[in-house]
Amino acid sequence: MGGAGREGEIGHTLGSGAGGSPGPVPSPGVNGGTETMALQTAQPPLGSRWTSTRGSLLLLLLSLGWVLPSRAQAADSRLGVMTPWLQGTSRDLTWQWPELTVILSRDRRDTQRQKAHVVDENLVFYEEWELEACVDGALLEAQMDRVNMVPFTYQQLDVFKRKLDQLYPQGYPESLIQHLGYFFFEITPEDIHKWNVTSLETVKSLLKVSKGHKVDAQVAALIACYVAGGGQLDKATLDVLATFSPTYLCVLSPEQLGSVQHSVIWVARAQDLDACRPPQMDVLYPKARTAFQNLSGSEYFERIKPYLGGARTEDLRALSQQNVSMDTATFKTLQREAVLPLTVAEVQNLLGANLAGLKAEQGNSPVRDWILRQRQDDLDRLGLGLRGGIPNGYLVMDLSFREALSGGARLLRPGPVFTAILALLLGLIPK
Repeated sequence: MGGAGREGEIGHTLGSGAGGSPGPVPSPGVNGGTETMALQTAQPPLGSRWTSTRGSLLLLLLSLGWVLPSRAQAADSRLGVMTPWLQGTSRDLTWQWPELTVILSRDRRDTQRQKAHVVDENLVFYEEWELEACVDGALLEAQMDRVNMVPFTYQQLDVFKRKLDQLYPQGYPESLIQHLGYFFFEITPEDIHKWNVTSLETVKSLLKVSKGHKVDAQVAALIACYVAGGGQLDKATLDVLATFSPTYLCVLSPEQLGSVQHSVIWVARAQDLDACRPPQMDVLYPKARTAFQNLSGSEYFERIKPYLGGARTEDLRALSQQNVSMDTATFKTLQREAVLPLTVAEVQNLLGANLAGLKAEQGNSPVRDWILRQRQDDLDRLGLGLRGGIPNGYLVMDLSFREALSGGARLLRPGPVFTAILALLLGLIPK
């Protein structure tokens, strides 16, 4: 396997970034393109004196150069990784960063690349196609810790991921997952959903390396994968999760949601709660009421609105007295059992300026079910043309066992009702 020959000197000057820290340095890539260096921050042990290994890694890093990540995911997950590594590696250097200039000569004559038997800094000089040919997935799995210690480019890491995906097309085994470290940033949520994670320690190790990086989608997928397999999160893990975007809330059990911090309730968005089921909302709503108890008026309503799927009838009645003008989209998320007892006047006050939206939703629950329990003349006063209420002159016999059988309340005409009442009274007369 022959590498393309390139000769000449490459000189790089490492300039100062903001606050005097090392800044990114662009480096020409293959065929005039741009390579992006991704340091997988597992910092090697550093002694008090400069060693040849540390020196060679630093010179290697500088010779290749640095640019800001070109991909959004890379920018989110690895900015700031290079600076602490360089600072740690160079703590014995006596010169200032702005004056640091390294001129390296690299012999790029044609060479034969051999099959790799160890993951080390020499692989950084391999082209992507050479890595494809000389590195196999089994080696990467066995030496994943080394992968995290060498400053590979993002493109090289992509090659490594493809190798592991080929080795485990149905998903990585937990023996590999627990050693992924910063390579976890390369994994997509779709990949993670293939995993079978049973160890809480595996979850904790990945949360530890993810903290401070924007990998919320991966974290949510990891938690969903673990919980789906019957895993239980302890309070310490829930506390760590509080530092991430709460996209994971709806995969937690009601018991686990009971331990969620109020800070999570404050930052959760409506879309984070879309997949939550009624038992989960039953837990989240009281927590939200407590979290927002010092708010009032429209400010309180805007905060509590995503959690109203867990509200009770008495809560909705209280809101109807506060001129909140609930939108129909929120009204549709309310629990059916909480909506049915509301009167026409209470719903009118609750929706306010958005009352007209009921017309478009009259065929959908809970609006449909609510209409069926209202008197038609009361509905007519709304002027919306709602149909399906109890006709004038009818009485409702709200017998729960009959509703269960028929799917709705029993309607009786005045005549039969009078006959039934008369028979009942006659039965009470002592003989």
